[in-house]
Amino acid sequence: MPVLKPISGHTSCQNIQRYLEKGGRALAHDYFNLSWDEREDDDDEELKSEVCWADEMDELRRLTGNDKPFGGKHARTYKHFVLSPDPEDHIDLAALRELTCAWAIKHFGEYQVAIVYHNDNASSIPHAHIVVNNTNLVTGRRLQTQFPLELNRDLQEMSRERELSFLTDNPEPIEGLERLSAKKQEHKAKPRTMQQVYIGRAERELEEVGKYSWVADIRNRVSVAKSLARNEGEFRQVLEMLGVDISDNSRAARRDDWVYALSDTPTRRVSGERLGLLFAKETIQRELKRANTYRPDAKSSRELLRNARNAILVNDLGDLGELSSALRTCAYHNASSLQDCDRKIEALKRRAESSEGRERAALEANATALKNARNYMAARNLLPEHIGRRHSASTNASVQAPSRSAERTSHTNQPDHARQIARQQESADRRDAR
Repeated sequence: MPVLKPISGHTSCQNIQRYLEKGGRALAHDYFNLSWDEREDDDDEELKSEVCWADEMDELRRLTGNDKPFGGKHARTYKHFVLSPDPEDHIDLAALRELTCAWAIKHFGEYQVAIVYHNDNASSIPHAHIVVNNTNLVTGRRLQTQFPLELNRDLQEMSRERELSFLTDNPEPIEGLERLSAKKQEHKAKPRTMQQVYIGRAERELEEVGKYSWVADIRNRVSVAKSLARNEGEFRQVLEMLGVDISDNSRAARRDDWVYALSDTPTRRVSGERLGLLFAKETIQRELKRANTYRPDAKSSRELLRNARNAILVNDLGDLGELSSALRTCAYHNASSLQDCDRKIEALKRRAESSEGRERAALEANATALKNARNYMAARNLLPEHIGRRHSASTNASVQAPSRSAERTSHTNQPDHARQIARQQESADRRDAR
Protein backbone atom coordinates (compact mmCIF):
# COMPACT_ATOMS: atom_id res chain seq x y z
CA MET A 1 0.00 0.00 0.00
CA PRO A 2 1.18 3.59 -0.53
CA VAL A 3 2.26 5.53 2.55
CA LEU A 4 1.29 9.19 2.96
CA LYS A 5 3.34 11.29 5.38
CA PRO A 6 2.15 14.89 6.06
CA ILE A 7 4.60 17.58 7.23
CA SER A 8 3.68 21.18 8.11
CA GLY A 9 5.92 24.05 7.01
CA HIS A 10 6.16 27.38 8.85
CA THR A 11 8.75 29.24 6.76
CA SER A 12 9.01 30.46 3.18
CA CYS A 13 9.10 27.82 0.45
CA GLN A 14 12.69 28.63 -0.55
CA ASN A 15 14.25 26.02 1.75
CA ILE A 16 11.91 23.22 0.72
CA GLN A 17 12.53 23.92 -2.99
CA ARG A 18 16.31 23.93 -2.47
CA TYR A 19 16.06 20.67 -0.51
CA LEU A 20 13.91 18.90 -3.10
CA GLU A 21 15.96 19.99 -6.11
CA LYS A 22 19.53 20.09 -4.81
CA GLY A 23 22.13 18.20 -6.81
CA GLY A 24 19.77 17.75 -9.75
CA ARG A 25 18.16 14.77 -8.04
CA ALA A 26 14.60 15.60 -9.11
CA LEU A 27 13.39 12.99 -11.61
CA ALA A 28 10.41 15.06 -12.76
CA HIS A 29 8.04 17.87 -11.74
CA ASP A 30 4.29 18.42 -11.91
CA TYR A 31 2.69 21.82 -11.24
CA PHE A 32 -0.88 23.02 -10.76
CA ASN A 33 -2.19 26.60 -10.49
CA LEU A 34 1.29 28.04 -10.98
CA SER A 35 2.79 29.77 -14.02
CA TRP A 36 2.89 26.22 -15.39
CA ASP A 37 -0.15 23.96 -15.12
CA GLU A 38 -0.16 20.30 -16.21
CA ARG A 39 -3.76 20.62 -17.37
CA GLU A 40 -2.86 23.31 -19.90
CA ASP A 41 0.81 22.83 -20.79
CA ASP A 42 2.62 19.88 -22.36
CA ASP A 43 5.10 17.89 -20.30
CA ASP A 44 8.51 19.50 -20.87
CA GLU A 45 10.97 18.98 -18.01
CA GLU A 46 13.48 21.50 -19.36
CA LEU A 47 10.92 24.32 -19.45
CA LYS A 48 9.40 23.28 -16.14
CA SER A 49 12.81 23.35 -14.48
CA GLU A 50 12.75 27.13 -14.96
CA VAL A 51 9.56 27.56 -12.87
CA CYS A 52 10.40 29.29 -9.55
CA TRP A 53 7.47 27.81 -7.68
CA ALA A 54 8.77 28.86 -4.25
CA ASP A 55 8.78 32.52 -5.33
CA GLU A 56 5.23 32.24 -6.67
CA MET A 57 3.92 30.63 -3.48
CA ASP A 58 5.67 33.13 -1.22
CA GLU A 59 4.35 36.05 -3.26
CA LEU A 60 0.75 34.80 -3.10
CA ARG A 61 0.90 34.42 0.68
CA ARG A 62 2.38 37.90 1.02
CA LEU A 63 -0.34 39.48 -1.12
CA THR A 64 -3.13 37.75 0.83
CA GLY A 65 -1.55 38.26 4.25
CA ASN A 66 -1.48 34.52 4.88
CA ASP A 67 2.19 34.50 5.86
CA LYS A 68 1.51 36.40 9.09
CA PRO A 69 1.13 34.74 12.52
CA PHE A 70 -2.38 33.65 13.44
CA GLY A 71 -3.78 33.16 16.94
CA GLY A 72 -0.41 33.92 18.49
CA LYS A 73 1.26 31.09 16.55
CA HIS A 74 3.55 31.02 13.53
CA ALA A 75 1.62 30.69 10.30
CA ARG A 76 1.53 27.29 8.66
CA THR A 77 2.78 28.41 5.27
CA TYR A 78 2.51 25.12 3.35
CA LYS A 79 1.82 21.40 3.69
CA HIS A 80 4.39 18.91 2.48
CA PHE A 81 3.13 15.39 1.75
CA VAL A 82 5.48 12.50 0.99
CA LEU A 83 3.75 9.78 -1.06
CA SER A 84 5.73 6.54 -1.06
CA PRO A 85 4.39 3.60 -3.12
CA ASP A 86 4.55 0.01 -1.91
CA PRO A 87 7.81 -1.62 -3.16
CA GLU A 88 5.80 -4.77 -3.92
CA ASP A 89 3.83 -2.87 -6.60
CA HIS A 90 6.99 -2.15 -8.66
CA ILE A 91 5.37 1.10 -9.79
CA ASP A 92 7.19 3.11 -12.45
CA LEU A 93 7.55 6.88 -12.57
CA ALA A 94 4.73 7.43 -15.09
CA ALA A 95 2.22 5.45 -13.02
CA LEU A 96 3.30 7.23 -9.82
CA ARG A 97 2.85 10.63 -11.48
CA GLU A 98 -0.65 9.73 -12.67
CA LEU A 99 -1.72 8.58 -9.19
CA THR A 100 -0.09 11.53 -7.41
CA CYS A 101 -1.56 14.17 -9.74
CA ALA A 102 -5.04 12.64 -9.54
CA TRP A 103 -4.91 12.67 -5.73
CA ALA A 104 -3.49 16.21 -5.53
CA ILE A 105 -6.07 17.69 -7.92
CA LYS A 106 -8.93 15.98 -6.11
CA HIS A 107 -8.02 17.40 -2.70
CA PHE A 108 -6.07 20.59 -3.52
CA GLY A 109 -7.46 21.71 -6.87
CA GLU A 110 -7.92 25.29 -5.60
CA TYR A 111 -4.35 25.65 -4.27
CA GLN A 112 -0.91 26.10 -5.76
CA VAL A 113 0.73 22.66 -5.90
CA ALA A 114 4.30 21.69 -6.76
CA ILE A 115 5.20 17.99 -7.00
CA VAL A 116 8.81 16.79 -7.15
CA TYR A 117 9.74 13.14 -7.73
CA HIS A 118 12.81 11.38 -6.30
CA ASN A 119 14.25 7.86 -6.28
CA ASP A 120 17.09 8.58 -3.85
CA ASN A 121 16.48 5.59 -1.58
CA ALA A 122 18.22 2.25 -1.15
CA SER A 123 15.96 0.47 -3.65
CA SER A 124 15.68 3.40 -6.13
CA ILE A 125 11.89 3.32 -5.81
CA PRO A 126 10.30 6.53 -7.12
CA HIS A 127 8.31 8.57 -4.58
CA ALA A 128 6.58 11.95 -4.65
CA HIS A 129 6.97 15.15 -2.60
CA ILE A 130 3.79 17.24 -2.81
CA VAL A 131 4.03 20.86 -1.62
CA VAL A 132 0.67 22.66 -1.21
CA ASN A 133 0.64 26.43 -0.58
CA ASN A 134 -1.55 27.56 2.32
CA THR A 135 -3.82 29.92 0.34
CA ASN A 136 -7.07 28.96 -1.37
CA LEU A 137 -7.10 30.71 -4.76
CA VAL A 138 -10.90 31.05 -4.76
CA THR A 139 -11.64 32.16 -1.19
CA GLY A 140 -8.24 33.55 -0.16
CA ARG A 141 -8.51 31.62 3.11
CA ARG A 142 -5.79 29.54 4.70
CA LEU A 143 -5.52 25.82 4.09
CA GLN A 144 -7.30 23.63 6.64
CA THR A 145 -6.96 19.83 6.71
CA GLN A 146 -9.61 19.04 9.30
CA PHE A 147 -9.83 15.34 8.43
CA PRO A 148 -6.28 14.21 7.55
CA LEU A 149 -7.23 10.53 7.77
CA GLU A 150 -9.62 11.03 4.86
CA LEU A 151 -6.69 12.07 2.66
CA ASN A 152 -5.00 8.74 3.30
CA ARG A 153 -8.22 6.71 2.99
CA ASP A 154 -8.88 8.28 -0.38
CA LEU A 155 -5.33 7.55 -1.53
CA GLN A 156 -5.81 3.88 -0.60
CA GLU A 157 -9.07 3.77 -2.56
CA MET A 158 -7.44 5.36 -5.60
CA SER A 159 -4.65 2.75 -5.36
CA ARG A 160 -7.22 -0.03 -5.26
CA GLU A 161 -8.87 1.36 -8.42
CA ARG A 162 -5.47 1.21 -10.15
CA GLU A 163 -4.94 -2.41 -9.06
CA LEU A 164 -2.18 -1.46 -6.62
CA SER A 165 -1.92 -2.74 -3.07
CA PHE A 166 -3.92 -0.75 -0.51
CA LEU A 167 -5.09 -0.57 3.11
CA THR A 168 -8.73 -0.91 4.03
CA ASP A 169 -10.89 -0.14 7.05
CA ASN A 170 -12.80 -3.39 6.59
CA PRO A 171 -12.39 -5.79 9.55
CA GLU A 172 -9.94 -8.64 9.04
CA PRO A 173 -11.56 -12.10 8.78
CA ILE A 174 -10.62 -14.11 11.83
CA GLU A 175 -11.91 -17.64 11.37
CA GLY A 176 -12.90 -20.43 9.02
CA LEU A 177 -13.00 -20.34 5.24
CA GLU A 178 -13.28 -16.54 5.27
CA ARG A 179 -9.79 -16.18 6.72
CA LEU A 180 -8.32 -18.83 4.38
CA SER A 181 -9.86 -17.13 1.34
CA ALA A 182 -8.59 -13.72 2.41
CA LYS A 183 -5.03 -15.02 2.82
CA LYS A 184 -5.08 -16.47 -0.68
CA GLN A 185 -6.34 -13.22 -2.13
CA GLU A 186 -3.76 -11.12 -0.28
CA HIS A 187 -0.83 -13.29 -1.35
CA LYS A 188 0.86 -11.95 -4.45
CA ALA A 189 3.86 -13.77 -5.82
CA LYS A 190 6.86 -11.63 -6.62
CA PRO A 191 8.05 -11.30 -10.23
CA ARG A 192 10.72 -13.71 -11.41
CA THR A 193 13.15 -10.79 -11.85
CA MET A 194 13.19 -7.14 -10.82
CA GLN A 195 15.27 -6.08 -13.85
CA GLN A 196 13.51 -4.06 -16.55
CA VAL A 197 15.36 -6.02 -19.26
CA TYR A 198 16.64 -9.41 -18.09
CA ILE A 199 19.43 -11.15 -20.02
CA GLY A 200 20.21 -14.65 -18.78
CA ARG A 201 23.61 -16.32 -18.78
CA ALA A 202 22.98 -18.45 -21.89
CA GLU A 203 21.75 -15.45 -23.87
CA ARG A 204 24.70 -13.36 -22.71
CA GLU A 205 27.20 -16.04 -23.77
CA LEU A 206 25.64 -16.24 -27.24
CA GLU A 207 25.72 -12.45 -27.50
CA GLU A 208 29.41 -12.33 -26.57
CA VAL A 209 30.40 -14.64 -29.42
CA GLY A 210 28.01 -13.03 -31.93
CA LYS A 211 25.63 -16.01 -32.24
CA TYR A 212 21.86 -15.96 -32.69
CA SER A 213 19.65 -15.92 -29.58
CA TRP A 214 15.97 -16.62 -30.20
CA VAL A 215 15.16 -15.16 -26.74
CA ALA A 216 16.74 -11.82 -27.73
CA ASP A 217 14.93 -12.04 -31.07
CA ILE A 218 11.54 -12.39 -29.37
CA ARG A 219 12.34 -9.59 -26.91
CA ASN A 220 13.22 -7.19 -29.72
CA ARG A 221 10.01 -7.95 -31.64
CA VAL A 222 7.86 -7.55 -28.51
CA SER A 223 9.66 -4.28 -27.73
CA VAL A 224 8.71 -2.85 -31.14
CA ALA A 225 5.09 -4.05 -30.83
CA LYS A 226 4.54 -2.51 -27.39
CA SER A 227 5.90 0.83 -28.62
CA LEU A 228 3.50 0.99 -31.60
CA ALA A 229 0.26 -0.38 -30.11
CA ARG A 230 -2.41 1.68 -28.38
CA ASN A 231 -4.48 -1.18 -26.95
CA GLU A 232 -4.15 -4.91 -26.37
CA GLY A 233 -5.83 -5.82 -29.65
CA GLU A 234 -3.32 -3.77 -31.63
CA PHE A 235 -0.46 -5.20 -29.57
CA ARG A 236 -1.49 -8.72 -30.57
CA GLN A 237 -1.92 -7.71 -34.24
CA VAL A 238 1.50 -6.07 -34.49
CA LEU A 239 3.07 -9.12 -32.85
CA GLU A 240 1.40 -11.28 -35.52
CA MET A 241 2.88 -9.05 -38.25
CA LEU A 242 6.30 -9.46 -36.66
CA GLY A 243 5.97 -13.25 -36.51
CA VAL A 244 5.31 -13.69 -32.79
CA ASP A 245 2.50 -15.77 -31.26
CA ILE A 246 1.12 -14.76 -27.85
CA SER A 247 -0.86 -16.86 -25.38
CA ASP A 248 -1.72 -16.93 -21.67
CA ASN A 249 0.46 -19.03 -19.42
CA SER A 250 -0.84 -21.92 -17.34
CA ARG A 251 -3.42 -21.28 -14.64
CA ALA A 252 -1.13 -23.16 -12.29
CA ALA A 253 1.70 -20.67 -12.85
CA ARG A 254 2.82 -18.61 -9.86
CA ARG A 255 1.98 -15.33 -11.68
CA ASP A 256 -0.40 -14.45 -14.50
CA ASP A 257 1.69 -13.72 -17.58
CA TRP A 258 1.91 -14.05 -21.37
CA VAL A 259 4.01 -16.56 -23.25
CA TYR A 260 5.63 -15.45 -26.52
CA ALA A 261 6.75 -17.83 -29.30
CA LEU A 262 8.18 -17.47 -32.81
CA SER A 263 5.42 -18.28 -35.32
CA ASP A 264 7.71 -20.38 -37.54
CA THR A 265 9.28 -22.18 -34.54
CA PRO A 266 6.49 -22.55 -31.96
CA THR A 267 8.63 -24.68 -29.64
CA ARG A 268 10.75 -21.62 -28.88
CA ARG A 269 8.63 -20.10 -26.12
CA VAL A 270 9.43 -17.68 -23.31
CA SER A 271 7.29 -15.89 -20.72
CA GLY A 272 7.15 -12.11 -20.55
CA GLU A 273 8.77 -11.84 -17.12
CA ARG A 274 11.70 -13.99 -18.26
CA LEU A 275 12.44 -11.22 -20.77
CA GLY A 276 12.27 -8.56 -18.03
CA LEU A 277 9.57 -6.61 -16.20
CA LEU A 278 9.01 -4.34 -19.24
CA PHE A 279 7.63 -7.33 -21.17
CA ALA A 280 5.38 -8.85 -18.50
CA LYS A 281 1.62 -9.00 -19.08
CA GLU A 282 0.91 -6.84 -16.03
CA THR A 283 3.33 -4.10 -17.11
CA ILE A 284 2.21 -3.96 -20.74
CA GLN A 285 -1.50 -3.92 -19.88
CA ARG A 286 -0.91 -1.07 -17.43
CA GLU A 287 1.05 0.93 -20.03
CA LEU A 288 -1.61 0.42 -22.70
CA LYS A 289 -4.28 1.82 -20.36
CA ARG A 290 -2.34 5.01 -19.62
CA ALA A 291 -3.09 7.98 -21.87
CA ASN A 292 0.39 9.52 -21.49
CA THR A 293 2.41 6.43 -22.43
CA TYR A 294 5.07 7.13 -25.06
CA ARG A 295 4.03 6.31 -28.63
CA PRO A 296 5.46 7.52 -31.98
CA ASP A 297 3.24 9.47 -34.37
CA ALA A 298 1.50 7.75 -37.31
CA LYS A 299 4.26 8.40 -39.87
CA SER A 300 7.00 7.24 -37.49
CA SER A 301 4.95 4.14 -36.62
CA ARG A 302 4.76 3.14 -40.30
CA GLU A 303 8.50 3.57 -40.77
CA LEU A 304 9.33 1.74 -37.55
CA LEU A 305 7.15 -1.21 -38.52
CA ARG A 306 8.64 -1.22 -42.04
CA ASN A 307 12.19 -1.30 -40.63
CA ALA A 308 11.35 -4.03 -38.13
CA ARG A 309 9.70 -6.27 -40.74
CA ASN A 310 12.51 -5.73 -43.23
CA ALA A 311 15.10 -6.63 -40.59
CA ILE A 312 13.20 -9.86 -39.88
CA LEU A 313 12.81 -10.70 -43.60
CA VAL A 314 16.52 -10.32 -44.35
CA ASN A 315 17.46 -11.87 -41.00
CA ASP A 316 19.31 -8.72 -39.90
CA LEU A 317 18.62 -9.27 -36.22
CA GLY A 318 21.45 -6.97 -35.21
CA ASP A 319 19.58 -4.04 -36.73
CA LEU A 320 16.34 -5.22 -35.11
CA GLY A 321 18.13 -5.17 -31.76
CA GLU A 322 19.38 -1.62 -32.36
CA LEU A 323 15.87 -0.53 -33.36
CA SER A 324 14.23 -1.97 -30.24
CA SER A 325 16.95 -0.54 -28.00
CA ALA A 326 16.56 2.93 -29.54
CA LEU A 327 12.79 2.72 -29.10
CA ARG A 328 13.12 1.77 -25.42
CA THR A 329 15.55 4.65 -24.84
CA CYS A 330 13.29 7.22 -26.51
CA ALA A 331 10.31 5.88 -24.56
CA TYR A 332 12.22 6.09 -21.26
CA HIS A 333 13.01 9.77 -21.91
CA ASN A 334 9.60 10.44 -23.55
CA ALA A 335 11.36 11.87 -26.63
CA SER A 336 8.94 12.01 -29.58
CA SER A 337 11.09 14.04 -31.98
CA LEU A 338 14.73 14.77 -32.76
CA GLN A 339 14.25 18.19 -31.13
CA ASP A 340 13.03 16.47 -27.95
CA CYS A 341 16.12 14.26 -27.98
CA ASP A 342 18.51 17.21 -28.42
CA ARG A 343 16.83 19.21 -25.66
CA LYS A 344 16.87 16.34 -23.20
CA ILE A 345 20.46 15.40 -24.02
CA GLU A 346 21.54 18.96 -23.20
CA ALA A 347 19.47 18.90 -19.99
CA LEU A 348 21.15 15.64 -18.91
CA LYS A 349 24.59 17.10 -19.63
CA ARG A 350 23.84 20.21 -17.56
CA ARG A 351 22.63 18.09 -14.66
CA ALA A 352 25.75 15.93 -14.93
CA GLU A 353 28.01 18.99 -14.76
CA SER A 354 26.45 20.01 -11.44
CA SER A 355 26.60 16.47 -10.02
CA GLU A 356 29.35 14.14 -8.92
CA GLY A 357 30.11 10.49 -8.21
CA ARG A 358 27.68 7.78 -9.23
CA GLU A 359 24.93 10.29 -9.99
CA ARG A 360 27.14 12.06 -12.51
CA ALA A 361 28.17 8.79 -14.13
CA ALA A 362 24.52 7.71 -14.44
CA LEU A 363 23.48 11.02 -16.01
CA GLU A 364 26.37 10.89 -18.49
CA ALA A 365 25.46 7.30 -19.42
CA ASN A 366 21.83 8.33 -19.98
CA ALA A 367 22.92 11.24 -22.18
CA THR A 368 25.15 8.94 -24.26
CA ALA A 369 22.40 6.33 -24.66
CA LEU A 370 19.87 8.95 -25.75
CA LYS A 371 22.38 10.47 -28.19
CA ASN A 372 22.98 7.04 -29.77
CA ALA A 373 19.23 6.43 -30.03
CA ARG A 374 18.74 9.89 -31.55
CA ASN A 375 21.43 9.29 -34.17
CA TYR A 376 19.96 5.90 -35.08
CA MET A 377 16.46 7.35 -35.48
CA ALA A 378 17.74 10.35 -37.47
CA ALA A 379 19.77 8.22 -39.90
CA ARG A 380 16.64 6.22 -40.80
CA ASN A 381 14.09 9.06 -40.64
CA LEU A 382 12.20 7.30 -37.87
CA LEU A 383 11.43 10.42 -35.80
CA PRO A 384 10.13 13.82 -36.97
CA GLU A 385 12.38 16.85 -36.66
CA HIS A 386 10.06 18.47 -34.15
CA ILE A 387 6.46 18.39 -32.91
CA GLY A 388 4.65 21.61 -31.97
CA ARG A 389 3.61 21.67 -28.34
CA ARG A 390 -0.06 22.39 -28.93
CA HIS A 391 -0.15 20.18 -32.00
CA SER A 392 1.43 17.38 -30.00
CA ALA A 393 -1.21 17.65 -27.30
CA SER A 394 -4.06 17.49 -29.81
CA THR A 395 -2.37 14.61 -31.61
CA ASN A 396 -2.06 12.64 -28.40
CA ALA A 397 -5.73 13.23 -27.68
CA SER A 398 -6.74 11.97 -31.11
CA VAL A 399 -4.46 8.96 -30.78
CA GLN A 400 -6.21 7.97 -27.58
CA ALA A 401 -9.72 8.34 -28.96
CA PRO A 402 -9.91 4.85 -30.55
CA SER A 403 -8.79 3.24 -27.27
CA ARG A 404 -11.58 4.96 -25.32
CA SER A 405 -14.18 4.20 -27.97
CA ALA A 406 -13.07 0.57 -28.06
CA GLU A 407 -14.92 0.06 -24.79
CA ARG A 408 -18.18 1.13 -26.45
CA THR A 409 -17.85 -0.55 -29.86
CA SER A 410 -17.18 -4.08 -31.05
CA HIS A 411 -13.75 -5.12 -32.26
CA THR A 412 -14.97 -5.51 -35.82
CA ASN A 413 -16.37 -1.96 -35.97
CA GLN A 414 -13.53 0.00 -34.39
CA PRO A 415 -10.67 1.46 -36.53
CA ASP A 416 -7.91 -1.11 -36.89
CA HIS A 417 -4.78 1.01 -36.45
CA ALA A 418 -2.31 -1.83 -36.71
CA ARG A 419 -3.74 -3.19 -39.97
CA GLN A 420 -3.93 0.34 -41.32
CA ILE A 421 -0.20 0.80 -40.66
CA ALA A 422 0.52 -2.44 -42.52
CA ARG A 423 -1.61 -1.46 -45.53
CA GLN A 424 0.07 1.93 -45.73
CA GLN A 425 3.47 0.28 -45.51
CA GLU A 426 2.63 -2.20 -48.30
CA SER A 427 1.48 0.68 -50.52
CA ALA A 428 4.76 2.50 -49.85
CA ASP A 429 6.71 -0.68 -50.65
CA ARG A 430 4.92 -1.02 -53.99
CA ARG A 431 5.73 2.63 -54.82
CA ASP A 432 9.37 2.04 -53.96
CA ALA A 433 9.44 -1.07 -56.19
CA ARG A 434 8.09 0.96 -59.13
